[in-house]
Amino acid sequence: MRLLKNTSIIIVLTLIFSAAGSYAQSKLDKRTKEALEQRYQDDKYYADFQRGIYNRENWKNSWVGARLSDIYKKWGAPAKAFPDADGGQVVVYEKMSNYGGGSYTPGYTITGYNVFGQAVNSETVQSKDTRWASQYVETTTVFVDKNGIVTKVDYKINSSRSGNYF
Repeated sequence: MRLLKNTSIIIVLTLIFSAAGSYAQSKLDKRTKEALEQRYQDDKYYADFQRGIYNRENWKNSWVGARLSDIYKKWGAPAKAFPDADGGQVVVYEKMSNYGGGSYTPGYTITGYNVFGQAVNSETVQSKDTRWASQYVETTTVFVDKNGIVTKVDYKINSSRSGNYF
């Protein structure tokens, strides 16, 4: 009888510890899956960012060796063009984008009156300003030699923000 009782205790303890171990393993698996998912998202963001840089560099390099007249046909008239020291030209294209949003609600005062027309309480509500604005200027600079052949293309984005960014 005692042997049966000890065996039962051992079996029960074995089941408890194995269940606890599988629970800990499933919890670990959940944490591992969440960590792997976060890592995947971080790596994907970085890869997309790097891919954008790579594609932009390929785009810039694709115009090296082209004629300036081809760029005029494709892009139209530049914003600026001026001669350089070597007899070539520097041609600048600019694209400006403006964005804005938010709203402004003026402050006001609420006054409560009794039946005799006397002010009994007053509450002031502050104004709320959530307006914002941003501006992006994309500048593409094309360097051309004296024969009208593109030697280099630069691309930059400058941005500015103002207002209530939260």
